[in-house]
Amino acid sequence: MKPTLSILDPSPIFEGRSAAAALNETRALAQAADAMNYRAYWVQEHHNASSFAGTTPEVLMADLAARTARIALGSGGIMLPNYSPLKVAEWGQTLAQLYPGRIEIGLGRATGADPRASAALLGPGGQNFPTMLRMLMDWMLDASGEAHFPDNHRARGIAANPSGPRPDLWMLCSSPASAAFAGQMGVKLAFADFLNPGGAKDALDAYHDAFEPSPFCSEPYAGVGLVVLAAETEAEADRLAAPIRAWALGRATGKFKPYLDTDAALDALHRAPLEPPQRGIIGTGETVAQRLLQTAQDSHASEFFLLSITDNLETRINSYRLIEQAMSNITAVSA
Repeated sequence: MKPTLSILDPSPIFEGRSAAAALNETRALAQAADAMNYRAYWVQEHHNASSFAGTTPEVLMADLAARTARIALGSGGIMLPNYSPLKVAEWGQTLAQLYPGRIEIGLGRATGADPRASAALLGPGGQNFPTMLRMLMDWMLDASGEAHFPDNHRARGIAANPSGPRPDLWMLCSSPASAAFAGQMGVKLAFADFLNPGGAKDALDAYHDAFEPSPFCSEPYAGVGLVVLAAETEAEADRLAAPIRAWALGRATGKFKPYLDTDAALDALHRAPLEPPQRGIIGTGETVAQRLLQTAQDSHASEFFLLSITDNLETRINSYRLIEQAMSNITAVSA
């Protein structure tokens, strides 16, 4: 079965360029994806990291929804430990009324920040995540009219306004334990392969084994987020992937620096004493599509959230276009 394709975008910042330029590139990429057949476009939440401009996904989702016509807008994710569950429910409810059927909330249980920045965010912390998630789900069900608070519920009388249809709800994970928790809560799952390469099968197995139906999801549904990059030739794809590889090498040493352009990244990789960690699927559109299909078969993933980063907007758009076209061609031939 052909997996659904969506896009994950952290709004990467390149050395010598501004955060505004990164956000404007996100706008342009979302509009390009809207004209293609990608199902959803998810943005991320990072704090105190000069690599990324995405810090407030709820703001960026609203901006992108206003600039696109049909594609779903989501968060990959909103880091729930940084916020009040009531406030997140209200963000989601507001966006869902403005853009019916197009809003998705992917929740993370980390903070998306280093320890000092996490403290500065003044959130209750990840240890409270299960309780916070349950409260958020209850407020969303109450606001949508699907299940009102019982008389003894501690939030009875506190409404998550505006009422009306709720957004779709997902949980992010990078381990079998967190995947199993998502299954127990009965929500859709997005596994971060870019954080735990090769771990999708074990995590998705744990999710399916633990899944319990809920008003949010009647049967298990899991996606995988991973780094991909496609070009017309294998050699060109390998060259364009230099910024990703150079950034990964720096990240392995604990540095969240801006991305280098292709030439500077190639030079940095040439001088590096260590090989960069292997990240994602890189090649022609056909190569990437074939490997995605194999990954879907191995892990039972229903969807992929594809993360392509290059130093040029057109090559990023082309990467997504080549993958989409190749996937369509392969599945049409096998149908």
